[in-house]
Amino acid sequence: MPRPEPPEDIRTARQLWWGVIGFGVVQLGGSIAAAVRQRGEFAQKMYDQVHASDPNFTMASAELMVSLAFVVGVVIGLALAALVLLFVHQMVRGKLWARTLLTAIGVWLVLVAIGTLFALESVTGAASLVAGGAAIVQGVLAAGAVYLGHRPDSTAYFLMNRR
Repeated sequence: MPRPEPPEDIRTARQLWWGVIGFGVVQLGGSIAAAVRQRGEFAQKMYDQVHASDPNFTMASAELMVSLAFVVGVVIGLALAALVLLFVHQMVRGKLWARTLLTAIGVWLVLVAIGTLFALESVTGAASLVAGGAAIVQGVLAAGAVYLGHRPDSTAYFLMNRR
């Protein structure tokens, strides 16, 4: 038996989720760029804390650890984007569990966007502004995608594909 075609709302929700993922990568880039500007401060704080208990700890070690933390942050962020992309693919295939996970992610992104709106007065620098703007756009797109994923045609599609 051939798989039924997803309704238009699900296809549109897929595109909105792609936008969420894209703006997530933009937000990641903006956040990392803002953090890189403060790399020296982070390294100094780490050096001060660790050097108190380990006199052999050097400033070069602190700078290396901060740089590694940035790399790990980027890798984790991109892995999460790929994971959400997998969830979107499964949602389009009619998997109810994927819609449920995406709904939870979408609600979280909306809450983050609301929090970002209230924190915009503390933005310092273009990179922080880009990251904040991307977070707000992510929340708006995620809200639309969640809404479309729960419309009557979409719900019927998921129930039809239930196993």
